Amino acid sequence: MNSRADLTLPVTELFEKAKSISKAEPDEPDIVEKSPNRRYIRYNEILGRGAFKIVYKGFDEVHGIEVAWNQVSVDDALQSPEHLERLYSEVYLLKSLKHENIIKSYSSWVDDENKTINMITELFTSGSLRQ
Repeated sequence: MNSRADLTLPVTELFEKAKSISKAEPDEPDIVEKSPNRRYIRYNEILGRGAFKIVYKGFDEVHGIEVAWNQVSVDDALQSPEHLERLYSEVYLLKSLKHENIIKSYSSWVDDENKTINMITELFTSGSLRQ
């Protein structure tokens, strides 16, 4: 079908067609995962590694900003009570603290299928605390 044929469609059909196109999966090979609510996407770019987590570059499709996608393997978190307590503390503290000098936590969830715990946080690109 050529593009001229689309111009003859009623406005409501064009609107519905545009909505279905915008809901289509992105055709970008760098996107490796989406959050359950489809708001956040994870790229395969590692920004850093912690004691038991990997931080990937992500994107908030609602606000159009880059985010940090923190991912912990459930198996790693359950290795010891201390690991689980550290993870719980991080999630709980980041969700409850609101201050301009503390990183913001936007969302978190457990992915049963991939056995991961995921946290979406504010992304800082100006270096580490050490720097």
